[in-house]
Amino acid sequence: MLTNTTARIRLECFTLVFFGFPACAGSLLGAILLNLNLMPHPTPENGMEHPPLTGVSVLITRPRRQAHELCWRFEELGAKVQVQAAVEIAPPDDWGPVDAILARLEEFDWLVFSSTNGVNYLIERLCLLTGSEQIPEGLKLAAIGPGTAEELKKHGLHAKFVPREYRAEALADGLVDVACLSDGCGKRFLLARASRGRQVLSDRLVAAGAIVEEVVVYESRDILPNNPDIMKVAVELEAGRVDWVTVTSSAIARSIVQLFGEKLERAKLASISPITSGVLRELGFEPAAEAVEYSVEGVIQAILAEKRKRL
Repeated sequence: MLTNTTARIRLECFTLVFFGFPACAGSLLGAILLNLNLMPHPTPENGMEHPPLTGVSVLITRPRRQAHELCWRFEELGAKVQVQAAVEIAPPDDWGPVDAILARLEEFDWLVFSSTNGVNYLIERLCLLTGSEQIPEGLKLAAIGPGTAEELKKHGLHAKFVPREYRAEALADGLVDVACLSDGCGKRFLLARASRGRQVLSDRLVAAGAIVEEVVVYESRDILPNNPDIMKVAVELEAGRVDWVTVTSSAIARSIVQLFGEKLERAKLASISPITSGVLRELGFEPAAEAVEYSVEGVIQAILAEKRKRL
C-alpha cells in the first residue's frame, strides 16, 4: 500500500532494459512511476489545513527522471503541479569512450560529478559492465552539491568532497585545496559530464596544475517545440493559468525561452542560481525568485519566501 512516507529502498544492482537502455533499477523507479501516474499523492505538509501554496499552479521543467521528488514537495505544500520537461536527458550516442575510461578508473585520483544525471549514467554503466557499483579503492569522489552526494549514497558510494556553495567555481576551488594542487601534486581528475555545459570546472583545475580528463556520460538535448504537450503548456501559459515556472539549469532557461517565448511573461520564474538567473536576464526575462541554496529545495524555499513577501 502506498503511503505519504517516502521509503528509501536500497536495490541491489541488476540490469533492467528500459527502452533499450540498461540501468540499475533503483534510479529509474521514480521516473517510471511518474510516467505511469502511480506516484502517491501526499497529504498537506505537517497536517496543515491550508498549506502555503494552496491554489498555486507550478510548472516543473526538469526531465521527468528528476522531477518526482520535486512534484512531491510542491504537492505537500498544496500546489497544483504540472510537469513538462524542457530538456531531454538520454544515454550517449556512443558508449565506447565511457567504457574505455571505466576500464582504467584506477588511474585517477578523483572522480568528479557535477549532476545527479552524471552519477546515474556512469554508475549504471559501471554496473552493467562489471556487475557491481563499486569503484577502485583509493579513488575519491566529489559532488557539486548535496543532491548529487545523496545520489551517490543510493549507490553505496560516499562523496569525499562537497563544496559549501553548489556551483562549478566553488567545486573547482575546493578541489584545488583538498587535493593539494597548490603544492604541485599533479593529481589526476576524471570529470563525468553532460554533452553540453560550462567548462569552468575543467579550466580551473587545469590552471591549478591538475591532469584532467572529461567523459560525456549523458546527452542533454532541447525538447522540440512541435510536441503536442508543449503546445498544451503554451496555451496554459498564455491564458495565465501557470503561476510559477521552475528553472533549474542554464540549459533549461534557454530551452523554455525558445519553446514559450513571450508567453513566459504571464508567469513568474523561479531560478536555481545566479548563473541561471544571468542566462534568463540575457534572454530578456527577470526571475521573480532566486534560490539562496542552489538546489531544488532552494527553489521551493525561494518561491515560499516570495509568497510571504506578498502577504
